[in-house]
Amino acid sequence: MRNVVCGLIGLLCLAACGGGSSGGGGFQNDPTPPSPYAPLGNYMGIAYSELGQPTGLTQSYPSSFWPSNLPAFQIAYGSDDESAIANLSALVHLKRSICSATPVYYDSQSNTTFLIGAAHCFVISKSSPTNLNHNDLMATSDVRIYHGVGSSLHSWDANYDVKAIYLRQDYCYNGSFAIGGECQNFTPQEGASGGQGNDIAIIQVVGQYADPESYPQIVPATQYPQTYTMAPVLSIGYGINTQTPIGDMPSGCTVGSDCAVMYYTANYQYWQQDTIGYHYLYNSYYNNGGFGQHGYTSLICGGDSGGGDLFWNGSHWLLLSEHTYGPSDVCGTFYSFLPDGSTNVSAYYDWVQSILYSTDPVAACNNGGIANCVTNGI
Repeated sequence: MRNVVCGLIGLLCLAACGGGSSGGGGFQNDPTPPSPYAPLGNYMGIAYSELGQPTGLTQSYPSSFWPSNLPAFQIAYGSDDESAIANLSALVHLKRSICSATPVYYDSQSNTTFLIGAAHCFVISKSSPTNLNHNDLMATSDVRIYHGVGSSLHSWDANYDVKAIYLRQDYCYNGSFAIGGECQNFTPQEGASGGQGNDIAIIQVVGQYADPESYPQIVPATQYPQTYTMAPVLSIGYGINTQTPIGDMPSGCTVGSDCAVMYYTANYQYWQQDTIGYHYLYNSYYNNGGFGQHGYTSLICGGDSGGGDLFWNGSHWLLLSEHTYGPSDVCGTFYSFLPDGSTNVSAYYDWVQSILYSTDPVAACNNGGIANCVTNGI
């Protein structure tokens, strides 16, 4: 059983997704690397340990951010006292759920900021199996973006109106669902036969979000760290732990409230899988403390959908992927396989660039000037 990882306000649970079966070639449903101890590797010839301290962090990176140094297992745990990390992420507040996103570009001409998130956060239904329609998307007025490390929507640094959200027309290809349902396409072996996922969204908000100089960069795959190496990856999200006891619930919050808190952790980039419409990076942390082969930790909780997996390349952060799905008993659980699939942003590099650098992305998306694009912007 798979889950999307947007948290439902009022229930604070995960929206469950099941699936049928279809062919997937060499794509592993529950990928397992040959060993949990990947080669050390390097980035462009520089050892990972020599890439230096990321700008703005007060604690040593990555050593202070490993799960073994933190009190609980959920994403992106740790404390929320590194305020600089808030510039690398955003809380996406929907009518009855929360998600996360990553700011990537500020356009001074239009005074708008673009963020990368997960498509499934914004789709309320899908009537056509082969073509996502703008009527399938929630209205911009039902989405708001927040910045900060607060625990209440009423005490955050800033919030932003949404101008438009852009998705791919082939999101959840060959799948359809009514209001209240959700896409079943997680892997080629699950969901619709011949289906695709393409779970990526671009959110355009009014105004300058935080500090553009600190935004993670979108880069081609050639600038990514090597897969299956000990490349440290900073995972960020605003999800709330759904486990019992809820030890990380912010002070003054209760189950059913609109509280959310930003957490983060370092883990390793482990594995990459690609086939048509499914492009995933699997990041995890292996804990060998008595768990036997069940040592891969799940770092994704409800509300973390769309949150970023970032890599520090020595001068700036790179956005590698955004959180898409995890197992049904996700959030602080150990597995014998890599449990969390994040959509590889570089697989959609050209599509993302065409929206970010369009002089009028809403018009271009609507008139076909940007291929494979659907938007709720007007």
